[in-house]
Amino acid sequence: MTKIMSWNDRFALINHYNPADDAICTAFGVDKSELDTARGLLATGSFAANPQLDVSKYSNIFASLGAAPTVSGIKSSTPAGKKVSATVHAKPESATKKAKVPQKRGRKGDKIHRALQAVTTTPVAVDSFLKQYGVSLAVLRQSKRFLEKMDPTVAKKIGKINVRQDKSSKQLMIWREDA
Repeated sequence: MTKIMSWNDRFALINHYNPADDAICTAFGVDKSELDTARGLLATGSFAANPQLDVSKYSNIFASLGAAPTVSGIKSSTPAGKKVSATVHAKPESATKKAKVPQKRGRKGDKIHRALQAVTTTPVAVDSFLKQYGVSLAVLRQSKRFLEKMDPTVAKKIGKINVRQDKSSKQLMIWREDA
C-alpha cells in the first residue's frame, strides 16, 4: 500500500508522525539516498506535503516497525476549510547544450551577380574592374561556377566571360562573349 503512495502523501505522514529515517526507509521501501533526494526536492519547492491527507488511516504504518511514532504538536498554518493551492513547477533545465544553428557562409547579397552582369563585350582592365565592383580575381576567373547558380535566362544573356592577359600590354583584361 505504501509503494503506490506519492511523495506528497509520504511527507504528510512523515511531518505528522516524525519517525526516524530508518523507520521511514523500511516503511516506504526506499533507500536513504532516495529519501535524501526527496527531502531536497521538497526543500526546493518541487512538491509539497499533502495537507488534505487523512493521516489517521495510516496510524499503524510506523508503529508496526517497532518505532513509536511521535505526533507533532504543531498546528497546520492553513485555517480549517481553506484549500491550499498546488505548487507551480518551474520548467526543467536540460542537461544538453542547445543546438547550434549553422551560420550561412559565403558572400551576402548579389555583389558577384552584379559584377558578372556588368562585364562588357570590349576588353577592360581587370584591376579597375575589381576596384569598381569589389569582387576578387578568383571570382572573375571562376565565373562559370557563379553563372550556373544564377537564373538561366540571365546567365544565357551574359554568355562566356574571359579573363586573359593582353599580349601587347601584358595587362589582365576581362570581357564577355555573347552566347
